[in-house]
Amino acid sequence: MPSKTTGFLRAAALALLFALHGGTAFAAPAEAEGVALVAEGGVARARQVAIRDALEQLGLRSAARVDIAAGAGTRGKTLDSSRIQPAAEFDRYSIVREWQTGQLLHVRVQVKEEEARPRGNLNLGYRKKIVVTPFHLRSSPQLDDVDDIATRLPQELLRRLSGSGKFLGKDSPYVIAPGASGPATDVAAVRRIATMHDAQFVIAGEIVDASKFGKPAYYGLIKKDARRIEIAFYVYDGLSGSLIARRTAVAEGVGEQRIGRDKPFGSASFAATPFGGAILRALDEGADQIAQDLAPLPFMAKVVQVQGERVFIDAGSTSSVAPGDQLVVYRLDARQQVYGSDPLAPLGTVEAPVGTLSIVQVQPGFAIGKLDPPASARQVSAGDLVRFDVALAPAEKDAGR
Repeated sequence: MPSKTTGFLRAAALALLFALHGGTAFAAPAEAEGVALVAEGGVARARQVAIRDALEQLGLRSAARVDIAAGAGTRGKTLDSSRIQPAAEFDRYSIVREWQTGQLLHVRVQVKEEEARPRGNLNLGYRKKIVVTPFHLRSSPQLDDVDDIATRLPQELLRRLSGSGKFLGKDSPYVIAPGASGPATDVAAVRRIATMHDAQFVIAGEIVDASKFGKPAYYGLIKKDARRIEIAFYVYDGLSGSLIARRTAVAEGVGEQRIGRDKPFGSASFAATPFGGAILRALDEGADQIAQDLAPLPFMAKVVQVQGERVFIDAGSTSSVAPGDQLVVYRLDARQQVYGSDPLAPLGTVEAPVGTLSIVQVQPGFAIGKLDPPASARQVSAGDLVRFDVALAPAEKDAGR
């Protein structure tokens, strides 16, 4: 039977070990549940997004920081947007449980809190909603050897953009055909597609060229068979219908020119062909350019319901909205359309800030918030906007000093 002295020494040793490890040496593992929408990327992609969501929740529990972006002012008061973000992250985790309800995948993740480490590069962005339309073919006969490229290429673009974790995407069956000299000026069509698919931005495009040519080789002594792909990408603002960015990607494949419809678009057999590889390289370039164009633009959602002091918006946990976030609510004045040189294409609509919406409850597809000041809820109705203006990351702020 151990003596009192032995028991005392053992207890002291355990207390010392506990103190040396910051009081967490024997802490129980922490768990959190992540949720993601099963879309084009399938269950595997949704699982990655859900795990990221759960790890962000666990990072918030270990350490958090608040980022504030200056908003608009109304009646002498400045309205700020803010969001709470995890300042810690985990490299190791285990999946406790996984299940699906409808189109939502739930993943419960477990970590050891003592393994949390400081998060270096904080993601200040919410997941912005996009919709991608079929691409227009300038010369269909050039691409008769490629399996349904007008639809498959934008779907593959959507998969890449959604896979970045920065966007929530849908695809549309409606084509936005470019005019003779470039992108369409039919802003009404762009706005209709954005409204139908609940998207902040609309992405369309055109396959300009897929011609064959002889590429000089060996100091011009011979020519090798080659084929060029040129793709134009058009990014529109869904609210106004105006063109935000126009990008072009060009790539060449040297060698076998035909792909064959037996090779599904984007598959390994497709990518193994010289021209298929060139198409996917151009697609990667376009996806990177679009992500860069949309990165500095503010996240925006819409008010869908107002019940007393509670305001419902069409963005939830799948958009990275979390309880405690604050967004500025704006009312649109449809009577004050702003036009530039084109009287048929409005540049936008005048906005008036109403108040700050503090998020109190979040579901995967929507969130509920309360307005400050509370009386301003009477001025808000379905169709109004909420926005988080982009803030600079700490490294960017320091670099600007």
